[in-house]
Amino acid sequence: MSKLQSRINTWIFDLDNTLYSADSGIFQQVHDLMGKYVSSYLNISIDEAKKIQRSYYKEHGTTLRGMMDNHGVNPDHFLAEVHKLDYSIVGPNHQLNEELKKLSGRKIIYTNANMQHALSVLDRLKLSNFFDEIFDIKMANYVPKPEIKPYEEIIKKYNLNPNSSAMFDDIAKNLVPAKNVGFTSIWIDAGYENFSDDIKSSKKFLDFTTTNLHLFLEKVNKGNI
Repeated sequence: MSKLQSRINTWIFDLDNTLYSADSGIFQQVHDLMGKYVSSYLNISIDEAKKIQRSYYKEHGTTLRGMMDNHGVNPDHFLAEVHKLDYSIVGPNHQLNEELKKLSGRKIIYTNANMQHALSVLDRLKLSNFFDEIFDIKMANYVPKPEIKPYEEIIKKYNLNPNSSAMFDDIAKNLVPAKNVGFTSIWIDAGYENFSDDIKSSKKFLDFTTTNLHLFLEKVNKGNI
C-alpha cells in the first residue's frame, strides 16, 4: 500500500477539467453560455459581458456569485441556462476509470456546478456508479470555491477527518482552503490559469502536482506515491 493509500480514506475530486480533459470543450461551452446569459440579463454587448464575467470570477469565485450579489439573479435559472450543453463531445477515459476503481476509500465529487450537470458529465464518462457523494454548488448554498465555508461544510456533512482526506482540482487557488482545513492537496496542472493571477502564491499550498490524473492515480495504486 502506498504512502497516500495508507493514510487517505476519502478522495475528493473536482469535476470539470479534472475528471476529463479541458481540451474536450465542455467548459468552453459553459463559458460561452455564461457570457450570453450576462449579456442578455444586463442588456449589454457580448464583449462587455465577458469583461464582467472575468471580473466576477476573480472577485466572487464564480460568475454566478457575482450576478447574485450584484444583480439578484436567480441561481437555479442561471445554472439551468448555462448548462444546456452538448455532452456528446466528452467520453470515458477507460484507463482513468480503472484507476479510480482500484482506489480504496470514499470518493466524493465537489463541484461549483449544479447536480444535473455533474450527473450528465459522470454519465458520459461512465462514472455514474464510482462516487459515493456529489457536493454541488446548491448544497454549498451557492458559496463557491475558493471560499472556505463550503470546505468546512463538506467536513461536517460527510464526517471527514481532514488529515485522512485528499482533494484534486485543476484550479490551484481552490486548493488553498483545502490545504488550510487539513486536506492533502493535488493540483491537476492543465497548462492554463483559468483567469487566475495567483498561481504562484497558491503553489506553496500544493502537496502534489500532476499533469495527468490517470498516471498519478496509477502511481498511487502501485504504491509509488
